[in-house]
Amino acid sequence: MKKFVLGTVICALMLSNAAFAQYDEYDTAGPYYDQGMQYLQNSQYTSAIQEFKKALRENPFDLSSKIGLTNAYISRAAYYNNKSFEYQKAINDLRSALFYMKYYDDAAADYNTAQAAEAAQKNLDMVMSSVGADKSPKGHLNAAKILRSQGEFAASAYEYFLIKDNPQFRKESSLALGDIMKIMGQPQKSAFYYEQVVQTDPKNADLQLKLARAYEEIDNAEGAAKAYNLALQNSSEKEDILISLEKIWQQKVTLNPQDAEAHANLGVVYQKQAKYDLAMAEYRKAEEINPANANTRLNLGTLYQFQKNYDGAIAAYNSIIQLYPNHVEAHTYKAQCLRALGQNQDAIKEYQLAMNYEPNNTAVRTELFELLKATMPADQVLSYLYQNVQNQPLDPNTYYDFAYELHKANKLDDAIVYYKETIKLNPASIDSYVNLSQVYRQKNNFNEAMKVIEDAKKLYPENAEVKKQYNSLVAEVSASVYTTAASLFEQGKYQEAIASYSKIQPATSESLIGIAACYQALESYKLAIDNYKKALALDPTNPDIPYYIGSVYLNLDDYANARVFLNKAITLDKTNEKAKSLLKFAVEQENNALLEKALNYYDQNNYLEALKIVNSVLLKDSRCGAAYYYRGMIYDAQKKYTLAVVDYQTAVKYSSDFSLAYYSLGVDYDILGRRSEAKIAYQKYLASKPEENDFTKYARKRVAEIK
Repeated sequence: MKKFVLGTVICALMLSNAAFAQYDEYDTAGPYYDQGMQYLQNSQYTSAIQEFKKALRENPFDLSSKIGLTNAYISRAAYYNNKSFEYQKAINDLRSALFYMKYYDDAAADYNTAQAAEAAQKNLDMVMSSVGADKSPKGHLNAAKILRSQGEFAASAYEYFLIKDNPQFRKESSLALGDIMKIMGQPQKSAFYYEQVVQTDPKNADLQLKLARAYEEIDNAEGAAKAYNLALQNSSEKEDILISLEKIWQQKVTLNPQDAEAHANLGVVYQKQAKYDLAMAEYRKAEEINPANANTRLNLGTLYQFQKNYDGAIAAYNSIIQLYPNHVEAHTYKAQCLRALGQNQDAIKEYQLAMNYEPNNTAVRTELFELLKATMPADQVLSYLYQNVQNQPLDPNTYYDFAYELHKANKLDDAIVYYKETIKLNPASIDSYVNLSQVYRQKNNFNEAMKVIEDAKKLYPENAEVKKQYNSLVAEVSASVYTTAASLFEQGKYQEAIASYSKIQPATSESLIGIAACYQALESYKLAIDNYKKALALDPTNPDIPYYIGSVYLNLDDYANARVFLNKAITLDKTNEKAKSLLKFAVEQENNALLEKALNYYDQNNYLEALKIVNSVLLKDSRCGAAYYYRGMIYDAQKKYTLAVVDYQTAVKYSSDFSLAYYSLGVDYDILGRRSEAKIAYQKYLASKPEENDFTKYARKRVAEIK
């Protein structure tokens, strides 16, 4: 690898003592800084880095220590690159140096620092190019993750800074920078990056918790309280969050005992902690300080409501409504209390008032509708919903409610109409797509059902409900197609079965096996193999598929490929007896074909080629009786009787189908003068009861002649 020498500008920065800030004798970072400088001057760069880091932990804004740390990183990078040739370590140190020069704090860079940063950047780019480092946004992200896992936080942060403005990686990089800045004692910057992350995902409880704790660290109590409250809605750490909120509002009350809002918020915390007496006391105190605050009365009402003191709660809500007639929450909570008291008609009126003031409030509409369903017959509910549609023709929610109830009442055609209207008014109504698809499915109109859910899938590819409906529908459609295709196959309608299997998209291993079986039945063996192989690619551990492929290759007399796939089937399933049996048959067929070829050479007196083929068979199958018999014939023709005798003996050992080998043994024993052995061989030949021919006549004659 070509060596790159780091530029002299780096050395200029490293020796620039004029850039070092001074500290006084009370500066706690001082001793660490002094030790770091001593290590740096003695070229003990790693020890220097450790000391300067300690100094910055004591005082994150100590400019002297930051410059010293930067110089130590740059000096060590020069050593790694120019002397020990550890280029990756040099890269990491340059990344760390650039982080402290550019991103660690908001201190304005002087001329020397700016020049040094420019030189360090050029050196970093040069060394990274020499090792072929990935400089793409994805490459920077991967490097950042690896460096962070190795504890190289400064180098990791540098890489995250390079991609923090990339829309694809903004959230991940900002979150990581928030974490790293927190570790490095920069809580203000940590909170800044957590804010950026929260903006991308405001409902994420874990992110809100990170932000809340960062706000606490920088004494932003209001920001912390807001973030804790948002986290409280979805987090499992409710107890810890409430303790943090309690601490925040207690401090506020201590600082300003006349802060009505702080008292009210502390009351909310106590209420959620089930400390009802303490909550009541704080609400009373808040009301005493600011009697006109509706939120305090609302909180007081919710406390009464939780304690099932509905009359007290209604009184609190009424006091709010008198001052603020359009207060939606007061009307809603009052309706809940009236419903709990069994005063359903009065509750309906309160819900309707809330809806008049806030027509798009889905929570209120849902509660009202649930109450109506509980108190009205089904046909009246439908009439009520129909009237809502007429009164609010541009409100998608009223259409959806009507469509949903029609769907439940099994009025499917009407439900289709109103689900479609809902989607026209609100294309983002995911439930409408899912339910409309389900209606078509209930009507066995799978084509329309699939069209609707595919449209939803294009718009909302990651939505769990859409995915669930799509997968369920695909499974049902596929099952129907499989049944139809299998029936067509059984009827011998192979082309129609292929067309049916082909409807399953994307293709599955089962559909491809079905298509392949059809082609196999049509004797289109190459197409059968092609589809079986596609199925095997989708389901590589299924032992049946290579068995099917092996059987088709046998149809093509391609014994070599048949053996390959049958062996694969056995490898996948050691107990696969049908594959073992077919493999044995394939080997026998291949041997027979080869022996037939050898016999042709034998008939042409080309004994050398015949012998090569027979030996190749025996190399693969050392128990092939036919091969030994044919080799014995070749040796006989070459007058190699002793060798022929051995092969004839082996032939009858492995195969009872070659009784003629006993006759050949008798003849060769005769030639070799081994009369008694010849007689025994002739007798064994005759004992096998061969058809009457010249061989049997000669064998009887020799048995009679040999004494």
